[in-house]
Amino acid sequence: MKPSITFEDEFGAGTFFIWINIRLLSHDSMQLINTISLLTSSCALAQQPARFETSVVPLPNEDMASSCPYTLTIPYPKDPIRAVWVIFDRGHDVHDLYSDPVILEFARSFRLALLLHGHCPGKAPENRRDMNMDPEKGLGRALFTALDQFGQITGHRELADTRLIFLAFSGAGPLSARFVRSVPDRVIAAILSAPGHHDPHGIDTVNLDTRTLAVPQMIIAGAADNISGTSRPYEYFRKHSEQGARWSFVLQNKSPHCCTANAKELMLQWLGTVLKQTQPSSMHAALCKMNQDDGWFALMKIKETEIKDSFGLRTFELADAKIRKSKDDNPQEWLPAGWLASHALAEEWLAFVRP
Repeated sequence: MKPSITFEDEFGAGTFFIWINIRLLSHDSMQLINTISLLTSSCALAQQPARFETSVVPLPNEDMASSCPYTLTIPYPKDPIRAVWVIFDRGHDVHDLYSDPVILEFARSFRLALLLHGHCPGKAPENRRDMNMDPEKGLGRALFTALDQFGQITGHRELADTRLIFLAFSGAGPLSARFVRSVPDRVIAAILSAPGHHDPHGIDTVNLDTRTLAVPQMIIAGAADNISGTSRPYEYFRKHSEQGARWSFVLQNKSPHCCTANAKELMLQWLGTVLKQTQPSSMHAALCKMNQDDGWFALMKIKETEIKDSFGLRTFELADAKIRKSKDDNPQEWLPAGWLASHALAEEWLAFVRP
């Protein structure tokens, strides 16, 4: 009787497991097991995630108080990198997503590298010890310089002009939106959670043109957020949706200025759909456009809360939500909450936001 062999890999822990169900141990079977053990040991060593660090020194005319640190994780070091998922280090909630095993497995499956963007405060007093959220003032050049440096360190020269995905919380939201505006051809998608910043770099000051509207964005807001609030994030979503953007708005009831990780599964399903539909024909070919024929439209009914954000505006919470196949099927008192590329994704959105 021949041995029955089953393989199972688990990448989250950076290891490779093999399960062997042997019904009859013959001499040949034992040789087979020894051969497989050697092969899998080599595979595990070759395909464990690799982590690298670098920093970029600011130029004299840039608004950066000191060197900006970056950390890069490559799940498959020997394979070409399709894109870099930039995660801004803004608190424990988002920081922990960078090393989350589920995020790492997702990155592995789509051949993404993960880049943790350090906190790089500006030197001007008006920054209030925070970063300057205009990438043209230093952080834009610094990010692309870091990618160049990582390309030299890792041997992945494709990092110099690779495509980008942004995950940004709070003030990094307006920063990421401006990155989208500056290099729309390089950006696959952006997820902005509780986007907001003090004037003059708030999310309400970001205006995108026709080219940038095509970049998919997910906007997440918390109904109990007394910092960024809900009004300005929704206005950013609404004004660009009315110009033709097919974005998604996600409202978390009772959520304060935090809790991006609550939406992890929804984010990954949404981003996975974007990655599949925009997959180019080759590494340097243009991104494919999202298929807008099969999408679903999200609607929400809201009610005002007693909570005010840092701009003095009352937040709102979700009273009800629903999805519709037709954009025209929009009854009164219901607000648009975006477009979702499939019925399964629309159902996932509905299950997450519905009170």
